[in-house]
Formats: sequence, structure tokens, C-alpha cells
Amino acid sequence: MKKTVFIFVLSLVIISIFANQTEIIFEEAINSYHDKDYQTALENFSLIENEGIINADLYYNIGNCYFRINEVGRAILYFKKALKVESDHKAARRNLDYALTFTKDKQDSENENVIRSFWQKAFDVLSINLLAIISLFIFVLIIMLICFMIIHYRNREKTVPIFITTVLIFLFLAFLIISLLKWQEFHKTDEAVLLSISAIGYSGPGEDFTRVFTIHEGMIFTIERDEENWSLIKLENGLGGWIKKDTYVRIEL
Repeated sequence: MKKTVFIFVLSLVIISIFANQTEIIFEEAINSYHDKDYQTALENFSLIENEGIINADLYYNIGNCYFRINEVGRAILYFKKALKVESDHKAARRNLDYALTFTKDKQDSENENVIRSFWQKAFDVLSINLLAIISLFIFVLIIMLICFMIIHYRNREKTVPIFITTVLIFLFLAFLIISLLKWQEFHKTDEAVLLSISAIGYSGPGEDFTRVFTIHEGMIFTIERDEENWSLIKLENGLGGWIKKDTYVRIEL
């Protein structure tokens, strides 16, 4: 028993020390950034990232450092990572839009229709944690309402409570579906950012095939298939082609 307590206390101490060290490194990184020593700030933020910490603000700060040292592709990558963790991160969204203006290839959402933009914003606002809380709350209401009907409406008309229960079940299923979509969005790894200065897209997995397009650093695209050292990608405009794997990095956590 004493050994178990000792191990538990020791674990708490180690976690506490690690948390304090992480906080110190984070503060040093912030101070370096404010002093315009962006390389040192980046190194300190990267130390925290290498510990396996997944945090939207961390990725946002790393993106800012890369942008300041003129690595626009990696800046875009980390702003996208921040939004993957927290889709309603306004600062990351704003800086991503700004960073995209520095890419050679036009990338924006101006051509999106108003309805799609509205639903996308609504989808972004609902985080996985918020959706889980709402779904759980509705589920509890459904259970309570069913128990209430069984106890108090045993020999009475149940039209109103049944209608309310039906509406709640519909809402529960709707939020459950949105939660699953959000979960898939969080875990998907088919989106990537080009980090090379440029890349040529070919009609097949090799330089002997026909050139289809040329894209530049910071281009965001979807990966459809891999084959040895090549990947078939699809651009936002629908154009597809094969590029080398070593020219991009997937947006994954």
C-alpha cells in the first residue's frame, strides 16, 4: 500500500515539474517573440510541440514565428493545424487568410455562396466538446421525459409529451451526426500544404508523364492516393495531378 501511494505521489510530482517546465519554456518563447527573436521563439515553441502537446494556441504561435521568418508554407500549415484543433480560433483564421495573400497561387473563399459560408461558420463554432455537452444534455432530457411519461401519464393522453420527446430525439440525432462529422474532420489526414518553392503536377506518377500544372509554396490541396514516391492530389479548383511526396506535409496532429 505504501509503495502504491509513493508511486502515485511521485507521478504527481513529475507531472507538476513537467507542467512548470512547459510553462517556463512557453513564457520564454513569448518573450523572445516580443523581442523579435523569432528563431529562438520558434525553437522554444517547437520543444513544447515535441512533447506531444496538442493545442490551438501553440500551433498559432508557431505559425506566427514561421511567418515572421518568411516560411509562408509552414506558417499556413500551422495555422491550419490550429484550426483543426479549434475551428473557431479567430486569430488563426485571420492570420491564415492574411498568409494566403502572400502565396503565388490564388487561394480564397470569395467564390463560396452565402448559404455554404453561413453553415461553415456555424459548423466551426460548434466544437467537439460543446457538441458532446449538448448531446449529453438532450439525451438526459429524453430519459427524464420518458420516465415522467411512465410515472405521470400512465392512463392519460400522451400526445404532447410524445411530440416533445420526438423533437428531442430528432435534435439528439442531428447533434450526434454533426459530432461524427466534426470527429472525422479532426482526424482526417488527406489535406496537405506544399512546402517546396514549387511543384509540378504530372498526369501520372513520374516525370515522363505530361505536365498538368505548377503550384507554389503554401498551396493547400487534398491527397487522393499515394504510389511509391508520388501522390495524386486534387486542387481546390478541381484540377488533379501527381506530385512528389517530399514537397508537402500533411495537416495532421
